[in-house]
Amino acid sequence: KGSIEVTHEFIRRIVPKKTSFAFLTQDKVNLMMSHINSYTRKKLNNRSAHQLFSFFYGADTASKLNLEAVPANEIILKPELLK
Repeated sequence: KGSIEVTHEFIRRIVPKKTSFAFLTQDKVNLMMSHINSYTRKKLNNRSAHQLFSFFYGADTASKLNLEAVPANEIILKPELLK
């Protein structure tokens, strides 16, 4: 449950509370989740969720699911990401 809460916090950094999700298209959700899942986490041994998914399921599977790796220096966890 803890890792889900962290993901929720990241989502709320990008889409603050009291902001409707109505403007979110699938492309925007994919972009947001690519940035969130590319962020390295201590609990994942300083790896990202994207790295682990690609390791266990393969890069082809990640690509088919529209999961894109975002370089660490390009990760944006702010509302500007979706503008």
